[in-house]
Amino acid sequence: MRNTLPLLTRAVLFCLTLMVIDRAQAQTITGSILGAITDPSGALIANADITLTHSATGVQRKTASLSSGNFAFNALEPGEYTLSIVAPGFKTSERTNINLTASERLSLGAIVLQVGQVSENITVKADAAVVQTASSEHSGVLTSSQVENLMIKGRNVVSLLQLLPGVVDTNNPDAPDRNFAIGLSINGQRRNAIGASIDGVQTQDSGTGWISTANISMDAIAEVKVLLNNYQAEYGRMRGAGVQMIGKSGTRDFHGTFGYFKRHEQFNANDFFNNRRGLPKARYRYNMFSYTIGGPVYIPKVFNTDKNKLFFFWSQEIWPQRTGVPVTSVTMPTAAERLGDFSQTVDVNNRLIVVKDPLTGQPFAGNIVPATVSIRTGRRC
Repeated sequence: MRNTLPLLTRAVLFCLTLMVIDRAQAQTITGSILGAITDPSGALIANADITLTHSATGVQRKTASLSSGNFAFNALEPGEYTLSIVAPGFKTSERTNINLTASERLSLGAIVLQVGQVSENITVKADAAVVQTASSEHSGVLTSSQVENLMIKGRNVVSLLQLLPGVVDTNNPDAPDRNFAIGLSINGQRRNAIGASIDGVQTQDSGTGWISTANISMDAIAEVKVLLNNYQAEYGRMRGAGVQMIGKSGTRDFHGTFGYFKRHEQFNANDFFNNRRGLPKARYRYNMFSYTIGGPVYIPKVFNTDKNKLFFFWSQEIWPQRTGVPVTSVTMPTAAERLGDFSQTVDVNNRLIVVKDPLTGQPFAGNIVPATVSIRTGRRC
């Protein structure tokens, strides 16, 4: 039977199939927020209206507490949230600055509602240290402010992982490098034991351990999380730790950045050997241009007027570089030494280097190897 589907329709279906396949191969980066609602006496409150709002985008999720008083929000993007709870006979409770990291199960514990009118509001700022009680994994997190404000000479976000416990980076490239984490070791594991991903998509070569496709600009990274041990089963693709890099996304407001990083030999001191030979400083020029822009996709009074449905983010980093090949020095035997005369051969302290007969173990007279001795074999001719 003849296929009657238009070409455009078939192309769209093909693209959707590829997206589903790619999604199936990816690890999740979303997290969960859970807790329980009680009154001042500790009794659990059922059917309380709970609203969770993403602070950056304004996207809301709603649920109601169960008969046990418990609630849970799953599949949440990493970021900052505000939680609002409304129940008849109790004051409205609001918790702000709830920071959820990638793949985290964040327990808010028991949230106590105060008796009063719904129109009354109690706001709690959640800025205290959070104790992980909902899961057993041990992890470390680099926040967005750390990634933005800590300078790295190679502009390689993986180098920042050295700030976390159990992480060692023996590579730490001097220049921007497209093969990240070549020298990365976590908890003593080999580099090819590390599982690395960007927004849930695996990025490293499993055979070598290189995070070869992770050359993403630091300005486009919102968070880096390392699952060190005891992490959940869905993150167990590799036997070692898991490195999760989370990219930035657009928000309800338009934001943009521009950065320029200059490294030039004019800022460097010449080395000892160049000064000794009267040579100039080696060329050392790394110019790095970086810019980002993000915000809502909307048409005034037509589409996404509340700016809470569709967002975009664009980042680009340009690396024009010019570096020279350093002068290499090697030590060669002098004309006299090539003839077996070591009477003028001295060490760095100007002391004579004694040459001995390999057969007798005694020094040669005058530190000169006789012509009748083969220097190659150590035998007398």
